[in-house]
Amino acid sequence: MNFLKTKKRNPPKKEDFLKKALLEAQKNFEDAYKGLQNVNDPDLIDSYIYAINAATLRYKVLLHEVKMVSNDNSSASHRREA
Repeated sequence: MNFLKTKKRNPPKKEDFLKKALLEAQKNFEDAYKGLQNVNDPDLIDSYIYAINAATLRYKVLLHEVKMVSNDNSSASHRREA
């Protein structure tokens, strides 16, 4: 009955997940900015501006979360050392 035994996978750490999402938001911003430079259609321009604004806001939120998690981890390690 080995097939019933499955390895338990540890979920990714929150900090790792946030950093990956941060890089993805940065890439989305860069892609939207590059796309904006190559269009003339007003609807596409609006779409790319929307994408840039969304990626910028997402980046800011994720950056704030990464800083909060990093601060929590560093303060927890200081408490353990004391």
